[in-house]
Amino acid sequence: MTLVAVDLDRTLIYSPAAVGESEVSALRVVEMYDGAPLSRMTDRAWGLLTELMDLTELVPVTTRSREQYQRVELPRVPAYALCTNGGTLLVDGVPDLSWRAESFDIAARSAPLAEASALLEAVADEGWVKFVRSVEDLFCYLVAVERSALPAAWVAGLVESAEALGWRVSVQGRKVYLVPDGISKESGVIRLRQRLGSDGPVLAAGDSLLDAGMLAAADHAIRPAHGELHDAGWESAGVTVTGRAGVLAGEDVLD
Repeated sequence: MTLVAVDLDRTLIYSPAAVGESEVSALRVVEMYDGAPLSRMTDRAWGLLTELMDLTELVPVTTRSREQYQRVELPRVPAYALCTNGGTLLVDGVPDLSWRAESFDIAARSAPLAEASALLEAVADEGWVKFVRSVEDLFCYLVAVERSALPAAWVAGLVESAEALGWRVSVQGRKVYLVPDGISKESGVIRLRQRLGSDGPVLAAGDSLLDAGMLAAADHAIRPAHGELHDAGWESAGVTVTGRAGVLAGEDVLD
């Protein structure tokens, strides 16, 4: 069995801000939010994704909550999906409760969520902050009014403070995530592979620092020519880069 672990946002699906410059005028809407289109992909990418799901065990691996993930339309419901950065396993769309309990045990090796969340709440009233949220009692994030408003010095200090708590930071656009060390996409994929008893190859794709471990641990991986990893010039053995950026990178990933 070939396991294909794929990030969603800015890897397979794209918000209007993430589409980028493209000659594609017609895009397929794959997510609606508050009655309006939110995420898209090209028609060709949809066809490639359908084919890939026929050939392999495709596993969406996302930082999204279960509710946010289930807004996304895929060619069919995957047998397995990892949400909340690997902390939640959905089996045929239904949460696996034993997996979630195990995830909380792993997260408990780091400082409590309340301590990490306090680092974000400390600036929640600043003018550049839109809001602070926790996700399914596993991690938290801050949304800035705009990406350029994030104070570099604050982010640097946050990284240091988070590390002292056993948490890590990822900046994705306007969002600043704080996630406990043990809850990661790579550990989720490893746990799932063990549960399935799979000894086949693992392929992976993703664009953010939260994807880096998953890409590095895969037998082969690809990342888009955009996003957090691209901006950082991140490289790893066995990881290739798409030839295109924006929504067309989604086609390159699936190709």
